[in-house]
Amino acid sequence: MSGYFPKYDIPAPNFLKDLQFGEQGEGLIAKFIQDIASGDIEVKTDRYRNGKMVIETEQWPGRRCTPDGEEIWTLSGINVTTAKWWVYQYHLDGAFVVVATDRIKRYLRKNYSAISKTTFASSSDNPAKGFLLLPAQVSELMLNEEYDS
Repeated sequence: MSGYFPKYDIPAPNFLKDLQFGEQGEGLIAKFIQDIASGDIEVKTDRYRNGKMVIETEQWPGRRCTPDGEEIWTLSGINVTTAKWWVYQYHLDGAFVVVATDRIKRYLRKNYSAISKTTFASSSDNPAKGFLLLPAQVSELMLNEEYDS
């Protein structure tokens, strides 16, 4: 799509409005720091450095099965977390994103049919299922106002 979108114009400076906007941002960061101090954070680390984000939803601990051989999957990850913030480390040297857990849930609900569910570590003793977001989807999650609260 091309064309002119006035919505994206940078408005003329307005000190009071800009100050209020900056203070809202500071308030959010202060809340974030309080939440970290109280343990309201979930941290996931990417082993592969490919720009994708895994959001786990279920696991198959011990590869348990019912007596008739049905796999017993349990809810996990985003489905059970009580954390307010989801931190995804893209590698262990300081590159990560922080997203409100509720924002991720809104994104997944609105895009459920368009995002494929994947099984991870299928040959391990604790396989998991979840969503694999591509870099463009991570960017949409972060930037699209459709997922604002």
